[in-house]
Amino acid sequence: MFSLRDVLDMAAKIERNGEQVYRQALARTEDPELAEMLAWMAEQEARHADYFEEQRLGLIGEEDNILLEELGRLMLESIVGNRGFSLEDVDFSQIADVDQLLQVMINFEMDTLEFYHLFHTMIGNERERRQLGRIIADEEEHILKLLTCRDKNLACHKS
Repeated sequence: MFSLRDVLDMAAKIERNGEQVYRQALARTEDPELAEMLAWMAEQEARHADYFEEQRLGLIGEEDNILLEELGRLMLESIVGNRGFSLEDVDFSQIADVDQLLQVMINFEMDTLEFYHLFHTMIGNERERRQLGRIIADEEEHILKLLTCRDKNLACHKS
């Protein structure tokens, strides 16, 4: 079993990886519209990482077992590593417009959400499972915002 502490640790790492990828792409683009979207997304990823780190620090371990905690962290780290999920294979220089960029961001967020859903079932503590459920809800809201932005952008192009 994994603890919420383990998942929050990996969640922060995933968000930092995403932030780094978006910032690297930002440095390579000359399109002002793409640059604005990449900067916004990098800030969102940084904000999420900070949140996860704060939540992890706020957890009070009633049954702290340093050896088990370290084992869980190492197992999750081996699963996630430094991957940015779907972002590591994206060539941002080939993205022609905001619609494509938004779809890349949506796919990344969906991959992240899949990670959280996977570990939601593996957390034994009910209170921690509810807390991860709130994180899942936040990620789902983020995806909805990106979908709305994409749909509005597509509508503007059809006019």
